[in-house]
Parts: sequence; C-alpha cells; structure tokens
Amino acid sequence: MSPDTEERDEAGGEVEPVQAAEEAVEVEAAATLPDEDEPPAAVVESEREREIEPEAEPAAAPVEPEPEPHPFAAFAGEVRESVARLGDEMGRKLAGLQAQFDREVRAEANRERIVDRLHAELQDYKQDLLLKVQRPIFVDLIQLHDDVGKMAAALGPDAEGFRGTLESIQTALEDVLYRQGVEPFRAEGEAFDARRQRAVATVPTDDPALAKTLAARIRPGFQAGDKVIRPEVVSVYTLQKAD
Repeated sequence: MSPDTEERDEAGGEVEPVQAAEEAVEVEAAATLPDEDEPPAAVVESEREREIEPEAEPAAAPVEPEPEPHPFAAFAGEVRESVARLGDEMGRKLAGLQAQFDREVRAEANRERIVDRLHAELQDYKQDLLLKVQRPIFVDLIQLHDDVGKMAAALGPDAEGFRGTLESIQTALEDVLYRQGVEPFRAEGEAFDARRQRAVATVPTDDPALAKTLAARIRPGFQAGDKVIRPEVVSVYTLQKAD
C-alpha cells in the first residue's frame, strides 16, 4: 500500500467520496472532449451548409450606364421630321405644277395651231377678197394687153417702128400686172388642160393621136399665185369623123 493510500486510509472515511468525485469529473471531461478521429462540429456544420446552399452564380459584368441624350437631340429629330414632311409636300406640289405646266404647253400648242390655221384662212380670205375687188381691173388690163398685141400683129412689114411701140406698151402692161402679183403663164405639155386653158378655135384632124392636143397658142394666160385670172387662149385639134 502506497503512502498516499495510507494517508487516505488514515484520513478515514472521507477519502472515498473525494476519489469518486474526481473520477466523475474525469469521465465527464472525457465525454465532452472531441474525438480525435471525428472533425469538429463547426467544421461539419460548415460542410453541411456548403452542401445545402446552391453554388453562387458568377457575377455579371457591370452594366455601363446609358449616356444621357443630348438636350438638343429631340429638337433635332423634330426638325428632321418637319423637313421630311416639307420635302414630301414640296414634291407633291412640284408634281402638280409640272402636270399643270404640261397641260398649259399642250393647250398653247393647240392654240398656236388654231391661230396658224385661222391666220392662213384669213390670208386666203383676204387674198380672195382682194382678188375679187381687183379682178375686173386685171381683166381690163389683160384685155388691153391682148388688143395691143393684136394691133402689133396686124401691122405690115413697113410699120416696124409702130410695131415696136405697141410691143413696148404691151411690155409696160405686163410690168403693171406683175407689180400687183399677176404674171403671164403658158401651160406645160401639149395636151389641152381645160382648167388653165381656153380653146377659142378648133382644128379638125383625122389623126387620133392629135385629138385634144394644142394646135396653136394664141395668147398667154395670167395668174395671181395659184389663181387663174385669165386662162391661156389656144386652138385645139379635134378628130374629124370620116364620111
């Protein structure tokens, strides 16, 4: 027996209760100390929370704030819209003006054609009216021209001087008529043209090829423009029937 045991034995019955109390304290301390093989409770709880909590999503990129609009941006947009509307309206008006201008051009061209036609008709009417007034004078001058020619043709060989005087009078009458737009003419060809010639004599012939052709040109015709004042005076062959 050890000295301590002896001392406890000597102390009497008080030794056993103290020893029992110390053993109880050691058992309780052993119970509260963590097992070296098991992780601490805080670590287990942290791992449990990581298992329960979902993984955090990656942080989104920071969104840059939109720049504030310029204070004149709205005003500029309104100006552009107004200009666009004005351009459309001007385009419509210009199209209308172009259409009206085209109509006016066509109307003006039509008016010019009408004026030209009326002017031509007026000129024809004026010429016809003037010719109607002057025609008797022209006819008398032409008749005098013919009479002087007949007189010159009737003179004998011994009156050459007087014949020359008559021929000069005849030429002067032609000049007077020419200044008034009346000129002498002779129809082309040898066939008789009743529109521009007047037959004052006929010459019988038995040749069918000569029928209705000119036998002689007696006096020239006179015309003002395309208006015949006095047709050409001619003689015409006529076919003579055989007995």
